[in-house]
Amino acid sequence: MKQKRPFAIRALNFSGRALAQLGLTLPALNIDEIHKKAKQKTGLTDFGDIDYLAGLEHLIKSTETEASLSQIGRIAAKSALIDNLANRMLMVDFVKRNPAVKEEVIAQPMFIMGLPRTGTTILHAIIAEANEHRAPRLWEMQRPFPPPEKNAADNEARILELEKNAAMLDILAPEMKLKHESNPRLVEECLPWMATSFFQEQFSTVHRLPSYRQWYLNADPKPAYQWHKLYLQYMQFIAKKNGQTPQRWILKSPAHLPFIEAILSTYPDTLLVQTHRDPLKVLASACSLLSTLRGAFSDAIDPLQIGEEESQFYSTILNRGMAARQAVENDAQFYDFQFDDVIHRPVDGIADLYQHFNLNLTDESREKMQSFIDNRPRTMHGKHVYTMEQFGLTEEKQGPLFSDYREKYVQSTL
Repeated sequence: MKQKRPFAIRALNFSGRALAQLGLTLPALNIDEIHKKAKQKTGLTDFGDIDYLAGLEHLIKSTETEASLSQIGRIAAKSALIDNLANRMLMVDFVKRNPAVKEEVIAQPMFIMGLPRTGTTILHAIIAEANEHRAPRLWEMQRPFPPPEKNAADNEARILELEKNAAMLDILAPEMKLKHESNPRLVEECLPWMATSFFQEQFSTVHRLPSYRQWYLNADPKPAYQWHKLYLQYMQFIAKKNGQTPQRWILKSPAHLPFIEAILSTYPDTLLVQTHRDPLKVLASACSLLSTLRGAFSDAIDPLQIGEEESQFYSTILNRGMAARQAVENDAQFYDFQFDDVIHRPVDGIADLYQHFNLNLTDESREKMQSFIDNRPRTMHGKHVYTMEQFGLTEEKQGPLFSDYREKYVQSTL
């Protein structure tokens, strides 16, 4: 499955294939080179605790041996590795100069999780509209330094830089905006904060990295969640410096599902929201998104392979999530949000969520949520078209993988 690309991109990728035939793979992806470039970018030398090294080593090895990157893919992968390591160094430096960052209290953050295509994105965006809530925007996570300014105009340069990157993705994978809207100015899932630990699922979303994903699922997630908390503390610290009142953080990612225990260990008073939809109704859509995104950086996209691997992965993370929930004594920390409610009664469903967690939903916040919904139709960029057959998905083959989850949690008909 190949993307249609401009001539310049095709020529660049052709040159990469020619170099590979000569035994040359450039730019180099090795750990010493990544460290060197991060030092040059930041002018710093301290990477903090070494807990990130195992993830970086597994990620580089998997990227080199399994991702089948095109030339543009290699360039993008190396740039991302350097950016993430540079952000880590900048955070280490900032906290050394501002140790009070670690004294910030993150009170009752809300984590929204669930399989991709189950409504986590829109639910996150709607709840973030409430006056009493705050969700991180993509630019704040990808370019957190220098500290964001109170005057929005002073942050424009970094946002415009990231918008150029988004425009490049539109060129490489023009179908992406039909499947998932991503914009530096929009609220987004909080995985970029964990990328500085080189422990997060987004790496496996952008590239096929089966061995990295296997490591990631079995590694200790707690150091990465400590870094996640540190970024929240940093943002809250800066917000206070800018005269803003702390608000409840609204966070989301499907990738949080297998790590509920680590979330509760890091944020004992967290509010956990899980969206539910029949996995067989989301798998093909998620596989379609994945094939488009990976296809921007590789010409070796196998839809049947994606269908098989994502089926197993989604089954694994759902089962881990269920096991973690069974082990939690205080079930009141969880709220289950059915996909039907996300689509047909989002604000009323959120009101039920507020009531469950004993939160106060003001009339003004409710009106802001409804206004957001009214101005963001689901098909604003066109219709996302896909079939189960494209990815070798059938009820007979994949259904048994999700039988326990379906029986216990799925009520939605959509």
